[in-house]
Amino acid sequence: MDATTPQPAPLPTPLGTTRGASPAQLKTAAYEKTVAEFLRKEQGFFTLVTDDQSFIKLFRTVVVGRLGFAADNAFLTLPNTEKLFKIIKERDAGGFRTFVVIERLFRGNDMTPRIREIKESFPKSPVLVLTTGMERDRIVYLHEVGADNFIARPVSSDTIVEKAAFTLKPQTELGHAIDTAKSFLQTGEPEKARLAANRILELKPGSAAGLMVLGDAETALGNTEAAKQAFMQAAEGAGLYLEPLRKLAALAEATGALEECLNYLEQLDSLSPLNLERKIGMGELNLQLGRNEQAQVLFEYVVDQAAKEAMDIMVSMAERVASIYAAKDPARSELFLRKALAVKQEVYSMEDLRIFNQLGINLRRQGKWREAVTEYRRAMQIAPKDAGLHYNLGMAYAQGEQMADAGRCVEKALALNARFADTSDTVAFNMGYVLLKNGRKDKAKECLETARRLNPANEAAAKALADPVFA
Repeated sequence: MDATTPQPAPLPTPLGTTRGASPAQLKTAAYEKTVAEFLRKEQGFFTLVTDDQSFIKLFRTVVVGRLGFAADNAFLTLPNTEKLFKIIKERDAGGFRTFVVIERLFRGNDMTPRIREIKESFPKSPVLVLTTGMERDRIVYLHEVGADNFIARPVSSDTIVEKAAFTLKPQTELGHAIDTAKSFLQTGEPEKARLAANRILELKPGSAAGLMVLGDAETALGNTEAAKQAFMQAAEGAGLYLEPLRKLAALAEATGALEECLNYLEQLDSLSPLNLERKIGMGELNLQLGRNEQAQVLFEYVVDQAAKEAMDIMVSMAERVASIYAAKDPARSELFLRKALAVKQEVYSMEDLRIFNQLGINLRRQGKWREAVTEYRRAMQIAPKDAGLHYNLGMAYAQGEQMADAGRCVEKALALNARFADTSDTVAFNMGYVLLKNGRKDKAKECLETARRLNPANEAAAKALADPVFA
C-alpha cells in the first residue's frame, strides 16, 4: 500500500443490527461503533508500523469485513518510521487524528524513543503498541513515555476492535467527564478545567485522574500549593499512576528543593525502573548532594541496562534475518532463530514466545514435526496458558499424524480462548479438521463454519461442511 497522505474515509456499510443481542454482543457493537465513528466522523486514519503480515491481514479483515470501510481510506502500513511523522503532521494540520499502531521492537530497533517523539509532537494521536508479551516494568515504562494502550499476540479481530475503541474513547460516564476536563486545559481555560475536575471528584471521590486535572488547573492559575496538594492526593491513591509523582518532582525542582525532588524521583523509579534518563538525573542529584556512592551505583546500572537492551536488539536482528530466509531456506532460518535463543542463555521471558513460535513453524516446514513439538513444549514453560502455543503444538502433532494428541491440543486452545478460531479462516479450518478426525463433530462444525464466515471463498471448509457426517 502506498504510504501517501490518505483521503477522508467514505461512509461505511451500516453495521449489523443489535436486536436480540447478548450483553457481550452489545459491548462488541459499541466498540465497533466507536472505531467506525473515528474513521467516519473524525476522518481518522490508522497507520501501522509493522511487517507482521498476519496482523496486517487480520486488521484488514476488521476494517473491511467488520466495519465496512475501504482499506485504502482507513489505514496504511509503513516499512519504516521515516514517513510516519510527515503523515501525522499533515493530518494534524488539517485537524484530523492519526491512530498509530506500532511494534515495540521493529526490524531490530526499539521503538520506545519513537513513541515518545510521537506523543510529544502530536499528543492527540493515539498510540497502540503491538507486542509479544511484555514484563510489567516494560509496560509501565512505555505508558510513561506515552503509549496509550497495548495489544499482545496472539491477536483476534475482537481484541483489535476492543483495544482500538478503549484507546480512542472512554466507555464510561467518568471517562467522558475526564476527557472534557482535559479539553479545557488544552484550550487554555483553567477555571473551567477546575470546575470540571470538581465534577469528576463528585462522580468518583478521590479519583486520581480528577485530582491530576485539578492540580494542572491550579498550576495554570498560579496556585502552586493547591496544585501540590492535589498531586499528593492523586499520588497517594494512584498505585501505578506515575504522573502525580512526575508533577511533584517538577514542582520540587522548580523551587530548588533537591532532597524532595530526589525523593519523588526515587518513588517513580521504584514503579518504573527502566527509565534510564531518570536514573541519570537521580545520579546527578546525588552528586549535587554529595552522595557519590549512590550516584555511582545508578550510573553503573544505566550502563548495564543499556547493554541488556543491546542484547534485545541482537535477538531482534537475528529474528529478522531468520524471517528473510524462512521461505527460501528454512534450515538457515532455523539456524538464526536458534542463535536468537542462544543469546538469551536459557533465561526466557514472554517476549521470547514469538521466537519459539517461529522456530516451531520453521521446523514444521522442514518436516521436523518432532523437533517442533520439543520447541513448543519448551515455550510452554514460559506461557502454559497461551492458546496460540497449544494450537501450534496441535498442528505439529497433526503433521506427524498423531491426531489424538493434536485433538487434545486444539481442545486446550479453545478452553483457554473460546474465540481462538476467529484468528483466521486457516486457523479455524485446521482446528475443525483436527476435531473432526477426533470425532468431535459439533465443535468441528462450529470451527468450519467460522472459517466460512471469515472467508466465504474457503473451499476446503465448504467441502468439509458438505461431508455426510454433518447431515
